[in-house]
Amino acid sequence: MTLPERLAAYNSPAGAEKYLDEYQKVHRKVSNRRERRLLKRWSTEIGNVRTALDMPSGWGRYLPFLEGLGAKVIEADYSYDMVAKSRDLHPDHPALGLRCFGHQIPCGDQSVDLVFSMRLSHHLVDAAVRREHLRELLRVADRWVVFSYFDHASPKNLLRRFRTWIGQTRKPPKSTLRRGEVRRIVEESGFDIKADPFLFRIGSGHRLVLAKRSRQAARSGSEQTREFT
Repeated sequence: MTLPERLAAYNSPAGAEKYLDEYQKVHRKVSNRRERRLLKRWSTEIGNVRTALDMPSGWGRYLPFLEGLGAKVIEADYSYDMVAKSRDLHPDHPALGLRCFGHQIPCGDQSVDLVFSMRLSHHLVDAAVRREHLRELLRVADRWVVFSYFDHASPKNLLRRFRTWIGQTRKPPKSTLRRGEVRRIVEESGFDIKADPFLFRIGSGHRLVLAKRSRQAARSGSEQTREFT
């Protein structure tokens, strides 16, 4: 889970304003453009969806994108003030609001067409919680999942680990996942990874992942639903 002091700062009016200001920085604008290009390319493959869960929604940075897919959007975030800020910034984009943790999502299995989670995993300091978060996204999604994580083998993380080892920095290690374990969890949950590029190979350790529920898993879910009903 994210450190308590960071959670408290995030769940505040000042935290919402600070997070909004963060995306005025040059490096944030550059990474945001790269994310947008990838997502625009993937939107053709995803096509139209009826519902989407944005977890964490923040101030609604991706609300217009998700609505552009035809989705009724559920904005989920730990911070009340983030969701309130999204309402202020996007008054013409109605969305449902939900407060929860990323590894404890109060939605049913396969209840949302698309589950979207950008830049949360690397804030979760406990590796077990990072894995729980990924499994929750896959549990709730019916068709598609888009998420990011910090790759353990990325040049940026390897450099951080080396600098820590030689005593050159006191910064804490990155909160990462291994690419192999991500693929295993995704496949065990009945999804196929369609793409998982680095945001930037040099300078960023983030991978963005597009995953689709496999036809076999989708059929099994439909059969279970019919048996239950």
